[in-house]
Amino acid sequence: MAKKILLLGWDAADWKVITPLLDTGQMPNLEKIVGQGVMGNLSTLYPVLSPMLWTSIATGKRAHKHGIHGFSEPDPQTGGVRPITNLGRKTKALWNILQQNGLRSNVVGWWPSHPAEPISGAMVSNHFQQATAPLGQAWPLRPGTVHPPRLAEALAEFRIHPQELDGDMLRLFVPKAAGIDQRQDQRLYAIAKIIAENAGIHAAATALMQLEPWDFMAVYFDGIDHFCHGFMKYHPPRPHWISEEDFELYQDVVNSGYRFHDLMLGTYLQLAGDDTTVIIVSDHGFHPDHLRPQELPNEPAGPADEHRHFGVIAMRGPDLKRDELLFGASLLDVTPTILALYGLPLGRDMDGKPLLNAFAEPPAVDYLPSWDEVPGEAGLHPAGMQADPVDQAEALKQLVELGYIDPPAADLEQAAAHTVKELRYNLARDYQDSQHLPEAMALYAELWAQWPDEGRFGVHMLECQLRLDRPAAARETLERLQREKERYAQAAAAELQQLNEEWQDKRPEDLTEHEQRKLNQLRKKAGVNRHTFAFLHGRVLAAEGRPEQALAAFAQAMAVQVHHRPSLFQHQAEALMALRRWGEAEAKLREVLAIDPTDAQAPLGLCRVHLALKRPQAALDSALAAIGLIYHNPLAHCLCAIALRRLGRPDEAIAALNTALAQNPVFPAAHRLLAGLYRHRGQLDRASEHRALARASRQRIAAFRTGQGLPEDADVKLDLDLLKSASVATLSTPGPLPALDGEIVVVSGLPRSGTSMMMQMLAAGGLRLLTDGERAADANNPRGYLELAAVKRLGRDADTSWLDGAGGQAVKIVAPLLPSLPLGHSYRIVFMERPLKEIVASQAAMLADLGKTGGKLSERALAAAYLKQMDSVRAVLAARPERVRVLAVDYRTVLAEPAATAALVNRFLGGTLDEAAMAGAVDPGLRRQRLA
Repeated sequence: MAKKILLLGWDAADWKVITPLLDTGQMPNLEKIVGQGVMGNLSTLYPVLSPMLWTSIATGKRAHKHGIHGFSEPDPQTGGVRPITNLGRKTKALWNILQQNGLRSNVVGWWPSHPAEPISGAMVSNHFQQATAPLGQAWPLRPGTVHPPRLAEALAEFRIHPQELDGDMLRLFVPKAAGIDQRQDQRLYAIAKIIAENAGIHAAATALMQLEPWDFMAVYFDGIDHFCHGFMKYHPPRPHWISEEDFELYQDVVNSGYRFHDLMLGTYLQLAGDDTTVIIVSDHGFHPDHLRPQELPNEPAGPADEHRHFGVIAMRGPDLKRDELLFGASLLDVTPTILALYGLPLGRDMDGKPLLNAFAEPPAVDYLPSWDEVPGEAGLHPAGMQADPVDQAEALKQLVELGYIDPPAADLEQAAAHTVKELRYNLARDYQDSQHLPEAMALYAELWAQWPDEGRFGVHMLECQLRLDRPAAARETLERLQREKERYAQAAAAELQQLNEEWQDKRPEDLTEHEQRKLNQLRKKAGVNRHTFAFLHGRVLAAEGRPEQALAAFAQAMAVQVHHRPSLFQHQAEALMALRRWGEAEAKLREVLAIDPTDAQAPLGLCRVHLALKRPQAALDSALAAIGLIYHNPLAHCLCAIALRRLGRPDEAIAALNTALAQNPVFPAAHRLLAGLYRHRGQLDRASEHRALARASRQRIAAFRTGQGLPEDADVKLDLDLLKSASVATLSTPGPLPALDGEIVVVSGLPRSGTSMMMQMLAAGGLRLLTDGERAADANNPRGYLELAAVKRLGRDADTSWLDGAGGQAVKIVAPLLPSLPLGHSYRIVFMERPLKEIVASQAAMLADLGKTGGKLSERALAAAYLKQMDSVRAVLAARPERVRVLAVDYRTVLAEPAATAALVNRFLGGTLDEAAMAGAVDPGLRRQRLA
């Protein structure tokens, strides 16, 4: 349908800030979009973390489906940490789907989009705009920043360095900038950095718009989010904790950031033309008023607490309505809506819906099971590059504990462990937000067991237990939370006292930033927030059916009630409703809405109050208000149906119930209400059908709450026999080869695939080995490992001089380290292959003998991670055909036919080895793990 679509991402844009600017004519270009198209709130997801959310916008799927779970990820090569990449994304993005339908896309700055995908069109990754050197020094683009590579050199010229900006530009944001001592106050440079980076993205995007053909264009700007995190605290009205001096200097930065984006928007509108559909979205909002938090949570993603649950959407195009409001839109709806604009089917595995109420004439929408199952070139990274970084890190840990790879440096290892922790925590929160509560609880339990001093895991687990109506388990969790907090608070207080004694001669200004941070953390840990525990106790009492006691506990918790988090009033209202004290409950709910009119839970509570007090029209209005905020809200649609039935509008009630069941098919109350409506109509068959569905739903919920009848674990379902081996057989070099001429012989494969056995065969045949004997023989390898310690540092240690004199010798290098082989040498690789089930079982047995646990992965996940590693190995080896020759050798064949294997290997290595001695070195009795 649409000719062209331009999608602009304005991270953290919020109508609360935009509306006053529109009303005063300060954003004229956005005013054109709003006046000539549609606009509305865009509800976000939890956790409100931008890389997860922008990937959901680009895929129409939640994070547990798309695979991006945070800001950073483990680096499988170094064992350390790197910024989040798109390599862990496990589903097609919008531009991949469009490519499969013959459409070209230009994507600039999307988060995360590094390394750039090889799409039909152009992609500039989110690393493009970042200055990596002072002004005047070389500032090369990072590898993988631009696709196709032919554009890289030209586009690099469009980047802007923060130090290039002059005072006139900065005074547009800070009029009194000239009076700031920048040696003491670095905030002005922070503003320059945001302007420069976003201007660089804008320059590259507008160049591509004019010079490269496109059907779809997506451009992402992080400027508003960065301006808000740095300067929203100075935004009018002045919060009481901000000094008047700072307020006077920086009060207009946020508004200036919005005006800057509107100026850039004007260029896009001019270049795109009226035939292009323009869509502006933000992933969340940003509290600009009394809801701004004064303090942030003491956790890595704490700044996300400043985010508001609603972002913005504004659309203008030839197929869309004009000057209309949108209600109930979610960021998951962006990709489905764009597919509908192009007349393309939606994947049934997408979590969003097309915003058909935005269309002048709503199109018919087709579906297919999943775009991921559609074959064909989609511009994805090669299979060897795509991998779950957490699984890869755990697989690396497995190899470290098996002794095949050196552990990373202590600080790198600790950083990687904490990164994995945050990624798994964010995944758990996504599961929780999408009502996959058992999966969320399993992750919280694992995290809390590993980090018992971090009560946030226990708090979230308690929340899941309450949602599953498991009050007894919730009470146990609360009691454990209290015990753990008391214990760690005492330990923190003791450490704090010791530090105060050690630093008693130091003035506060003499402490380093690290020392100050440590003191602040210890002060927070040393305190026990009794009000928070009273609030949690009230929650548990309410779940236990003791609303009076719950209200008493909530009264003790009043200190937790802060303006930006009115949840205490909400729970007080719930307890009051349980006691049928409707008037008091209504008053509490109105207090919630006075604090935050966009709170989506309070209208549902008011709807229940109105229904109890026989006010069906007011109940309907409240239910519709909740739906207008968040459309995917089965309870709101069900309450809406109850109000409609009481108003004598049965057809609309049936439609509302069908919507509720489309969003949640396991909804007994909705089935029961439908049964009643159909019975009154005389449609007894349909009434009977929904009564049966109501019974089945109750049974499923009961099983769900008790943990019975849950879906079988995917690790158990997958037949590991399907994963026969991690193979490089397609790279095998056929036929005999000439004698070794300075080439290095590498024996490789996954650990426990027979690499030591092959080294023993080569030594028996007369080939010299490159080994140091540091790793002694043991019960797992009674004939020795025949390793070189320096090998274990490949990819981390720049010194590979040990390879310089290795020509004509054999060295053992496990498969995951092969991509790190230096390019300046030639290799003949004997690659050992063995069924993955046997490899994983052998590794587990070896770890048990060593008294270690290895990576925290199931057998299936570990096998899958190894397969991904092998994809990477194959890709690297295939790219070096002139330097690398490979012979694949099956472990089982060596044991069954040692003489034939010796002859094969000897021909591959030049024919100078003693084949009989090689065959005699094979001991079939060492094979302990076999496929069933």
